[in-house]
Amino acid sequence: MERIYTLSAFTENHPGVLHRLTSVLTRRKLNIESLTVSETETKGISRFTIVIRTSPELMKKVTKAIDRTIEVVEVYASENHELLFKEIAFYRVRTEDRSKRPTIEEHAHRYGGVVTYADDNSLVIEKTGSEDDVDSLYRLLEPFGILEFVRSGRIAIRKQARDHCELFGDTEE
Repeated sequence: MERIYTLSAFTENHPGVLHRLTSVLTRRKLNIESLTVSETETKGISRFTIVIRTSPELMKKVTKAIDRTIEVVEVYASENHELLFKEIAFYRVRTEDRSKRPTIEEHAHRYGGVVTYADDNSLVIEKTGSEDDVDSLYRLLEPFGILEFVRSGRIAIRKQARDHCELFGDTEE
């Protein structure tokens, strides 16, 4: 049975790491649902957050294969209930009919969105939340005419803290 997993890989910040990590997934014919790369609290270490849908057995194999990549310092897979996660989205909504603006703004605010930009013909709404939250606001705004839509990949952190001090070479306690 397939499940959604969030793979967190902490790597040395070197060219080519993204290619090596994604190659592990493509060799196993796994589709990447979401991918985010960012700096971490440790200089020279990057965090790859990769969301994939697969079986528990294949997830274990993928995690082991990624762990064998030279630049990988640590990797672990988590299920949604183990994580705090969000994404951000921007929606550019048509507002040529200015009488609809208050309704669009009210919908945005009711669903946790914020108008971040306005011009004569559109509003840009920013929304931070779960994938479902972002999708719900999309469906709500769609009848007004979405001119443009972009969403980030998932950012995630485990609910239970992990001790990285020894792993990343931090000696301060």
